[in-house]
Amino acid sequence: VDSSRRKAYTAASMRAPTQFFAELISSVPEVQGLRDMNDSILILGGGLPVKLSGEVVGGIGVGGAPGGKLDEACARAGLKAINADLYEQLKEVGDN
Repeated sequence: VDSSRRKAYTAASMRAPTQFFAELISSVPEVQGLRDMNDSILILGGGLPVKLSGEVVGGIGVGGAPGGKLDEACARAGLKAINADLYEQLKEVGDN
């Protein structure tokens, strides 16, 4: 659970998928310091920013799959479900 929370925090605060930073750090060693920005940052795949009208409003993080790319696939599925539900809720508000 802690890794999922930290991935969500990282994606939200850095406004990008955590997989992007994991790949960046592996290809550009000079930016390794990103891992140590604070104790809540976790640079592993599986975290995605949650956006509403183009603005980051939160993050979603998944851990436990065998590898960051699979964690990210699960996060994308969750994000898709959240967006569909949010779309329906906004539509209902607009209809009233």
